[in-house]
Amino acid sequence: MDRRQYMRQFLALFSGTFLAQVFNFAAYPLLARLYTPEEFGLLGTFIAAAAIPGALACGRFELAITTAPHSGRQAVLWLCFTIALGVSAFATVAMWLYWWAIDAPMLWLLVPMLFVTVLLTGVTNALTMFLMRHESFRFASIGVVLRTATTVLVQLGVVLVWPGAMGLIAGFALGLVAQSLMGFAITSRWYPLGRPRRSHMRAMFRRFRPQVSVDIPGSLLAALSFNLLPFMLQFLYGTRAVGFYAIGQRIAVLPLQLFNDALSQVFFQRAARAQEARGEFWQEFRLTLLVSVAISLAMLAGLVFLAEPVLALYLGAEWEMSGTILVILAPMLAIRSVTMSLATTVFVMKRPVWLFWHNVASVIAIGAAFGIALATGAGMLTFLLLLAILQGVEYAIFGIALAVAARRRYYRVKAETA
Repeated sequence: MDRRQYMRQFLALFSGTFLAQVFNFAAYPLLARLYTPEEFGLLGTFIAAAAIPGALACGRFELAITTAPHSGRQAVLWLCFTIALGVSAFATVAMWLYWWAIDAPMLWLLVPMLFVTVLLTGVTNALTMFLMRHESFRFASIGVVLRTATTVLVQLGVVLVWPGAMGLIAGFALGLVAQSLMGFAITSRWYPLGRPRRSHMRAMFRRFRPQVSVDIPGSLLAALSFNLLPFMLQFLYGTRAVGFYAIGQRIAVLPLQLFNDALSQVFFQRAARAQEARGEFWQEFRLTLLVSVAISLAMLAGLVFLAEPVLALYLGAEWEMSGTILVILAPMLAIRSVTMSLATTVFVMKRPVWLFWHNVASVIAIGAAFGIALATGAGMLTFLLLLAILQGVEYAIFGIALAVAARRRYYRVKAETA
C-alpha cells in the first residue's frame, strides 16, 4: 500500500474541511448574537427534514460511480441526477402537505428551498464521487470550502434586511447552489459528461440495482438515526432545546462528520482497490483506524475539558447549554467517529446487510431513549445521557465486528498464499 498517496488524498479532502470550519468558527460568535436559539432550532429541524430524503436523493447509485466500468461512469452520474430530481420532487410534495396541514409560516419559501436542498444534496454527492473516481480529491475539497463560505456570508448579510430563521435556511440552501455550480464547472472542463443516453443509464441501473436495493433501507435508517434527534428534542423540550443542540452540532458534530466522510471516502477508494488486487485490505483498515482514533481522542479531550467554558465565552452566556450537551455526547461522538470512518468496509466485503442491521440497532437505541424519557418525564440532559450510552455501546459493537472481519480476511488470504 502506498501510504504517502493514501495520506495525500486524505489531506486533500481534510484540508478543505478544515478551511471550511475556519469560516464557520469565525462566523459563529456573530451568528450566535444575531440569531436566537429558537431560530437556530428552526434551522436544525429544516436541515433534518432535508437530510433524510437527501441521503437517498440518488437512490444510493452514487456509490456505483466508484465501481462502475470506465465506459459506464458517465451514465451512472446522469442516472444519479435523474433520480435526484424525482426524489426531491416527491419529498417536497410530502413535506408541503405536512407544513400546509400545520399552517407552517413562510410556506411559499420553505417549499422551494426544500426542493433545492434535497436535489442539490444528491447532485453534489454524485459529483463528489465522480471527481474522486478520477482522483480529483483537491477539487472535491474546494467545493466544501465554497459551500461553507457562501452559507456563512449569506447568513451574516441577510440578517440586516431579513432577520429570522428564514435567513439561516436561505444561506444553507444557497451554499449548496454554489457547491454544485463549482462541481459542474470542474467536471465539464476536465471530465466532460457528454449527453445522457437512456440505453446506457438503463444498463447501469440494471447492473447496480441489486446492490442499491439492499443499501437503501439501511441508508434510510442511517439518515433517521442521524436526524431524528432534533425532532425528538422539539417534541420533548421545545424548539429552544433544538437550537442549543443545533449550534453544538455545527461546532463539533458537523466538523467531525465531515472528517469522517473525508476519511471514509479515501478508505473506500483504497480498500476497494486493495481488495481487487490482493484479496484483502487490512493495511488500509489499520491505517484508517489509527488516524481516526487519534483524531477522535483529541476531539474527546477538547470537548470534555473545554466545551462549556469556551462556548460560554465564545458564543455568549446564553449558549452555555450547548457546551453541556457536547460534554454529555462527547464519548459517543468519539466512538461513532471511529466506527463510521470504517463503515464502508461492508461494501468492500460485499456485506451491506451488516450496515442495515447496525442502522436498525441505532434507531432502536434512539427510540428506546426517547420512550424512556417520555414515560418518565426525564429532563433533557438525562435523555441525552441515556441516548449517548445506548448509541455508544451499539457503535462500539459494530466497529469491533468490522475490525474482526477485516482481520480474519487478511489471515485467510495470507494462509492461502503461503
